[in-house]
Amino acid sequence: MQALKASLKLNASQEAAWTSYVAAIKPQRPAPGERPERADLAKLTTPERIDAMQAMHAKHQAAMDQRNQATKAFYATLTPEQQKTFDAETLKMHERRGHGPEGKGPHGQRHQGPNAKQTVPPIDSK
Repeated sequence: MQALKASLKLNASQEAAWTSYVAAIKPQRPAPGERPERADLAKLTTPERIDAMQAMHAKHQAAMDQRNQATKAFYATLTPEQQKTFDAETLKMHERRGHGPEGKGPHGQRHQGPNAKQTVPPIDSK
């Protein structure tokens, strides 16, 4: 983040927006007991597990929405030249995390989306 800040060459009036942005996008670790343990999930019925997973998904989505809004608010404070720099630098950061143009995920594995080529030939149904 310090390299990004340096490359943006923020002026004094943008410092408060930067501080707010960095605080808002900082990853939050789950509080103890907040994430269900496998053993606890195993005690649930399938519908209860689905509800628990849906609640966790909603919480993650809300956190992502907050980060997205913080990013957009900060971006709006940048000059057009700073926005170009932000675009380029954050794209590089995204690619370093394993989401690059090769389509590989954070563990170096190719994501298998709906348009992915099959690597195993289909079984002949004859």
